[in-house]
Amino acid sequence: MTADSSGDGDGFASWRGGLFLRPDGGNADALVELIRCALDEALSHQGAGPVYPHLGQEAGRSPVGDGRLPEGPVASETVLSQLRWWLAGSVKVHHQMFAKNIVPPPSFVNLAALCAVSLFMPNGVTGEDAAETLSAELSCARAMARLAGYDPDRAGGLFTFGGTATNLYAIKVGISKAQPDHAERGIEPGLAVVGSWPAHYSQKSACAWLGVGTRNYIAAASLPDQTTDLESMEAACSDVLARGHRLACIMGAGGTTSNMAVDDFGEIAAMRDRLATEYGLDYTPHVHADTVVGWAYLCFIDYDLHRNPLGFSPPVVAKLSRLVERLRTVRNADSFGTDFHKTGFAPYTSSMIVMRDGRDFSRLRRDGGAMTPLFHDKDAYNPGTFTLETSRSAANMVATWVGLQALGKQGMRRLLGHALETAEALRHHIDTLAGHDATAINRHSYGPDVFVRCYPPDDPAATEENFADTSSVRRINQYTSDLFAWLSRQRVPDVEQIAVSKTSAAFYTSAGEPVVALRVYSLNPYFSDAHARELVVRLLRGKRRFDATYMDADVYEGAR
Repeated sequence: MTADSSGDGDGFASWRGGLFLRPDGGNADALVELIRCALDEALSHQGAGPVYPHLGQEAGRSPVGDGRLPEGPVASETVLSQLRWWLAGSVKVHHQMFAKNIVPPPSFVNLAALCAVSLFMPNGVTGEDAAETLSAELSCARAMARLAGYDPDRAGGLFTFGGTATNLYAIKVGISKAQPDHAERGIEPGLAVVGSWPAHYSQKSACAWLGVGTRNYIAAASLPDQTTDLESMEAACSDVLARGHRLACIMGAGGTTSNMAVDDFGEIAAMRDRLATEYGLDYTPHVHADTVVGWAYLCFIDYDLHRNPLGFSPPVVAKLSRLVERLRTVRNADSFGTDFHKTGFAPYTSSMIVMRDGRDFSRLRRDGGAMTPLFHDKDAYNPGTFTLETSRSAANMVATWVGLQALGKQGMRRLLGHALETAEALRHHIDTLAGHDATAINRHSYGPDVFVRCYPPDDPAATEENFADTSSVRRINQYTSDLFAWLSRQRVPDVEQIAVSKTSAAFYTSAGEPVVALRVYSLNPYFSDAHARELVVRLLRGKRRFDATYMDADVYEGAR
C-alpha cells in the first residue's frame, strides 16, 4: 500500500471512500446513506412500546460476545445491523408512554447540526483549531446571561460534561475565592460547602472529587415544597464560620429534579453578605443556583402571563407565576447551571456553567508554561487554559445554539407549557380513575413532575395518609417500592407497557422521613390528555395484577 494511494490496486481508495469524508466533501452521500441505514435498522425493530424490545435476548444471550476485534474490516451495513441488539431494553424517549426521569426527545435540527459539525472534529479548548465554532459557546453564554438578568457583556459561560460538572465548576470557583492558594497547598481542613437536603447528589459528589470531602458538604433542611429552609441554611453557614473554617460555596435549589422547587436567591445572597460582614471575611462565599432543570423556565420571565397569548390553562398559569417569581431572583446568584439535554430538547451531553462575572473563570487558570504544546496562538480564545477538560467537542456547542434558535423562546414556552398541561391531565385522571389505589401527592409542584403514591388494598392510609405517622409512611414506602420493582420486571405486550420511574424522596416528612412515590414526567410533545389517561389505566391494571399476586402471600399483612 503506497502513501498516495492514487491507484486502487488493493481497494484502499474505495474502502476509505465509504468510511471517511473526502477533502472536497464529494462523498457525503455515503454518510447520508449510512445514516439512513442506521435509522432503518433502529426504527424497524423498535416495537410499539416505550422500551426497545429484547428480540430474543431473554434467554441470557449477550450481544457482547467474546469482545474480540475481527482480523479484517467488516462491511458497514453488517455492523450497523447490530443496532437492534445494542438498543435492547433501552427507553424510547419519543414514545407517548415514556414518562421517565427528565429526558426529552432531541430536536431534529440539533441532531443534524451535531452530525454535520462533528465531521470537522473541532476541539473546543483551543481557538487555533476550533475557531468560530467557539463563538457558539459565547453566543449561548450571552443568551443564558440575558435570560437570567445578568449583564451579557460582563458574564461568561462554558460548556461542560453535565450537571455534575456545572456544580463542580461552581464549587471550584468558590474554593478559589475562599482559599486562593489551594491549588498549590491543598484544601484547608474544614473548608465547607452548604447546600440543601433535596439537592441532587452531584453536589456532594463534586465535593468528593474536589477534595472538600462529603463530610464538609452540609445540607440545610428543606420545606415541604422542597425549597430550602433558609433559617436552617443560615445556621449551617454560621456554624462553619463560627468554627473558624472557610465557606467556599452556598448552593441553592434552582429547580429540583423533584417538584421544580426554586429558592429565593435574593435572600440567599443577602444572608451571605450579612454573614461576611458579621464574621469579617476577607473573601465573599460563592452563591450558585443549581438550575440545570429550571433554567429553561427563564424563558417565561418576559412572557405576559396576564394576557397569556399561548392560552395555557389557569392551573398552569398559576404554576408559571410562582415559578417565574422565584426564577427572577437567579440574577442575585454568582453562577447558575444549565442542562440543555434535560429541558432544552438537546441530545446528551450538553451543559453550561454561567458566571455573572466572567472573570471568575480566570480563577481556574492553570500554569500556561505546562500547556504550551497545546496552545500556540496566544491571540486566540483558548478556554482550555481554564477548563477541566482538555478535550471538548465544539459540535455540541454549535448544535445547541442552532437548536435554541430553531425553538426560540416561544417554542420553549410551548413545549414546557405543554408538559405542564399534560401533568395536570395526569393528576385529573388519577383523581378520576384511581380511587383508593393511588393518589398524586405533589399537587403544589412547580413543574411537570407527578408523584403517584400507591396503596395496598383496604389499607387505612389510602383514604387520607397521615405523613406524621412514620410507621405508616414506611409501610407505604415499601409497598410502592415493591410495586415499582415488580412492574419493572414484567414482560407485557407493547399495548400494555409504560415507562415510569420512582423517586425515593418525593418530599420529606416533618420527621425527616423520605416519601417514596412513582414518578411520571413527560417532556414528549406528542404526549396528550388521551395518552395521560391511557397511562393511568395501564398503571392501575398492572397494580391490580401485583395486588392479586402478592397480597395473598401475607407480604404486607404483618405491617398493617
